[in-house]
Formats: sequence, C-alpha cells, structure tokens
Amino acid sequence: MARLELIEVAGNSYVVSGKYGIGVYLDRSSKTAVCIDSGPNTTVIEKVCARISDRGYQILAVVHTHGHAVNHGGNPYLIKRFPNLRIYATHLASYIIENPHLEPLVFDASGGSDTKPDENKENTRALVTDYLPSTDGIFHVHTIPFKIVSLPGHSPGMVGIITPDHVLYCGDALFGPKTLNKQDLLFFDDLKAARRSFKKLSMMKLNAYVLYHGGPYKTVTGLINRHLTLMKDTSTFLEEWIHEQPSTLEQVVQKVMKKYAFEDDLHRYGLTTSIIRSYLKELQQENRIVAKVDNGLLLFSKPAPNT
Repeated sequence: MARLELIEVAGNSYVVSGKYGIGVYLDRSSKTAVCIDSGPNTTVIEKVCARISDRGYQILAVVHTHGHAVNHGGNPYLIKRFPNLRIYATHLASYIIENPHLEPLVFDASGGSDTKPDENKENTRALVTDYLPSTDGIFHVHTIPFKIVSLPGHSPGMVGIITPDHVLYCGDALFGPKTLNKQDLLFFDDLKAARRSFKKLSMMKLNAYVLYHGGPYKTVTGLINRHLTLMKDTSTFLEEWIHEQPSTLEQVVQKVMKKYAFEDDLHRYGLTTSIIRSYLKELQQENRIVAKVDNGLLLFSKPAPNT
C-alpha cells in the first residue's frame, strides 16, 4: 500500500489520501484529533494514526457517517490504541457498527455466503459511546463544535459532518468520478431520500465537500447531475424491460447482471438484488409498474390501462 498522507482541505480539516476519504479534524488548542469514519481495516487506520502522531496529535474520537463495514473497520485498532476513545454514530448506524456480522445479511439474498464467518468477531466488537442526532443539529466532541446534516438515501441513519471550517464530510451521499466511471448501478437503499439529499447538498454553501469514495471537492453540482442521470437511466431501463417482459425479481436481477457484465458470485448477486429492490419499490410507488403473485411467483409487470 502506498504511503497515506493527510491532505489539507481547509483550515484544520483534512482528508486521508488514497482510496478511502477518511476525515481528520485537528484541534490545535488541545492537540487532539477527531476522525470522521475509520476506514475498512487495521492496515489503513494504523497508517492514518501514524500521520496524525507525526504531527504531535492524539486521536480523541471517531465520528461515523453511517454503518457500513468499510467505514468502521478501523475501530477495533483505535480502541486498543486509545482506551478512552469516543465513538459517535446515529442509533440506526450503531446497530451495524456494534454487530458487524449483521451487514452481510443485508446483501446476502441467497441464504448463504461466499465468505467465511469471522471467528474473532467478539474480539473485534466496538461499542458506540455517543449517539448522534439523525436530524440536522449541532453536537460537540469535547469542546469542538460540529454540525450534523441528515443525508439519507445510501444507508439508514446516514449523516454528514460539518467541521468548524465549513467542510462537509458527506460519507456516501455522493460518489466520485472514479466510482461513477466504472459503476452505472449506484447503491442507494432509498432513491427518493437520495434525491432529497442531492437537493439539500446543491443548496448548501460550504468551503468544501469530502466524499468517502472520491475525496475533496469545492463544488458537487456536476457530480449530483451525473448521479441523477445514472439513476434515471437505470429506472427507465427497468421500466421498459418490465413493460416488455413481465418478470420475477430474479429475472430482473439476471437481466441487470448481464447488462453490466457482473461476475457470478453471491456477494455481487446480493448487492445487485438489494439495489434493484430499491428501484422496483420506487417504480411501484409511482405506478409505473405493478406487482402481483402469480402461481406462487412474485411478478412485476406493466400497469393495466385506465378504463
């Protein structure tokens, strides 16, 4: 792994270089640091800690935008190194953070798994010490004021964190160009909520925005438009296919996996199924498709014409 560095975004707000946009706020008066998300594993967060220590700071807390494992995998290492560490998350996110074995169940639509269970999961369990509000507001880490911005859509209970430098760490509310260029099918569990979050982000006036998968940006208007286009294209494709050929959920998932040339493995299948369910839910809510049970099969089809 290449050496990770702390990149200044604005004032005391930093982002870690590399694949994961872990946020770091350095409080100069107390020489303490607050991490925003902790990365996927020990290897990454250990390097982050080294860069923070090089500057003479000690980590006081980690604040989580949401509960996906790739965002909180560094917590066990942090707890061992900093016994008094405070871990912040919303109530909804805390369920997955405290019980990481539950996350695969969300994406495993097959009833099985292609990964081995974590035999040491009890040893790596990290408890949330402080609960964040899930609505917009202010909270303090020690004496440092941060703002909470509710950003639902990608994951239940997801929030963005605004530092005193007016830098917003927005988790996975948006994805950077590298992700958008290789993934046409974006992971959002609530499409309507995601669009509301996009609108909210587009109206905010901040010094910078930091994407967990994408890094820092001065403006996100272009990224928002790309997200909306990709989501519209996916929705249109599904609607047209179902209108042409009434299909079961498995048939729709198969069509999508073939369209995007996804590899055949259980994790990819489960993830695709989870995403497609979100699109089908919205299409039903808008009466663009209907669902019925036919001979024991859940079937999606074109709505009957109005009479």
